[in-house]
Amino acid sequence: MDNFSNAKVQVKQGWLQGYTEGDLKIFKGIPYAAPPVGELRFRHPQDPGRWRGVRRATQYAAASIQHVMSDDQLPANVHGVPQFLMPSQYEEDCLYLNVWTPAKTPEAKLPVFVWIHGGGMVAGSGCEVVCDGTGFASRKDVVVVTINYRLGFLGFFAHPELTREAGGTSGNYALYDMRKACQWVKENIAVFGGDPDRITVAGQSGGAAGTGALHASPLMKGLINRVSIESGPIYWGFMQPQPRSELEQKGVEFMEYIGCKSIAELRRKDAWELFDSYTAFVGATGPMAGGFSFCVDGEFIPKPYSEIMDSGEFNDFDVLMGSCSQEFPCVDPEKFTVEDFHAYLAEAFPDNVENMKKWYPAENGVQAAKQASTIASDIMLLGSAKIGEICKKFGRKAYIWLMSKENETERGHAAGSPHCAEMPYVFGRVDKGERNPFFDYHWVGADYDFMELIQGYWYDFCATGDPNGGGRPEWKQYGEAFDICELCNDTHMIPAEEQEKYRYFYKKLSTNNFVVTLFGLPRFTPKE
Repeated sequence: MDNFSNAKVQVKQGWLQGYTEGDLKIFKGIPYAAPPVGELRFRHPQDPGRWRGVRRATQYAAASIQHVMSDDQLPANVHGVPQFLMPSQYEEDCLYLNVWTPAKTPEAKLPVFVWIHGGGMVAGSGCEVVCDGTGFASRKDVVVVTINYRLGFLGFFAHPELTREAGGTSGNYALYDMRKACQWVKENIAVFGGDPDRITVAGQSGGAAGTGALHASPLMKGLINRVSIESGPIYWGFMQPQPRSELEQKGVEFMEYIGCKSIAELRRKDAWELFDSYTAFVGATGPMAGGFSFCVDGEFIPKPYSEIMDSGEFNDFDVLMGSCSQEFPCVDPEKFTVEDFHAYLAEAFPDNVENMKKWYPAENGVQAAKQASTIASDIMLLGSAKIGEICKKFGRKAYIWLMSKENETERGHAAGSPHCAEMPYVFGRVDKGERNPFFDYHWVGADYDFMELIQGYWYDFCATGDPNGGGRPEWKQYGEAFDICELCNDTHMIPAEEQEKYRYFYKKLSTNNFVVTLFGLPRFTPKE
């Protein structure tokens, strides 16, 4: 039997020995860059080292340093399973990826799906159980790749000394990690039976914000072909790249806080000691609100994101983009009442209260809580619609979606389609997705049907740049306002009579300041 049949391949760095599982060949823990430790901490990722002999690629490697919950901090239904079913340890040496390939030969030239995990770019892993590539790669002829990248403090720390050292930029190391992984895939995926000219990068939540940055960055030209941005639009979204100067100032304050006099001294410190100090530094605000994140660094993101998009300077990648219909629980359904909901509508939308009640009807507190989440999610969706509009303006392809598929339980119908709801279906993780992609949920027939639908759309997009085919309901390319495909048990394009609320929100987003909170009710304020 030949090497490939035995899951043995030669990449540019040396031989890898993976393993077979059914018709799949699986390779885990492949280094795509050198360990970002010591003198390489807070630098752009460097080429991985070479090796001689055969490197075992049968186990996941470490994920980035992050807050790791102890067993008593986990929800009751995942007690005993570390960090939400992530089979990983957490180290600074984290720049690894994993490959699942159904290819029969290295010459197969299958489309490639590269996954950038979510977690607000402060948490998560490419080895989360829900993004195991088996369920997608085994059902469709697609090569699945998942990656780890530096997170939070280690992924985004900026400081004036680092800016001088790098010739005018600092921060965004996580984005450079994503780019480095794409370069590795471009150079090596052919030996796994993948097509280096059909690479789709997909990301969800924080990973979607990262994928949106890749879409906009001039440094990504020629590396990939398509992006799938899931529940994380940057345009009008809750994650926005900050000015580098603000993060540099925060870097100065952190150095003073821990008593470090130079970046050289900072690089000598133990990574976990630094992380613990950083956690204390951001304090009650938390790493997402008060910590380091991506910035307009002048190189990877050369100018504010909206300016790049509005001027058409973004990359000519095909775009698949959208979000779920009840992304975040805004209020407690056991305490929220219809009266509370109507009072919120009167305060937040005084110019349109009666229409808001018509568009978002509620007869009890549970329904009111669901509608509050729906309003926030509909506003979030318009960030994707805006990208669709911009792509149309500059002659690029975009397909926009709203997922309203609920799990088929009483609780599922009461709560709706939450953040991450598409992930179990895209990855074919049967019996997952009870309010969270990691939690157990017994699938019924409608769930299997929906998995076939959504995997078909995602696969054809990866293969051709067009999600249509296979007898599935037609998904129109974004051409007219609110050309949005609603993914559900009865998938369809959203009809014109249901678009009035989107026109209302779109106008408010264009003419007002929008206050976005992760777990709060949205509000608009007049622009000054």
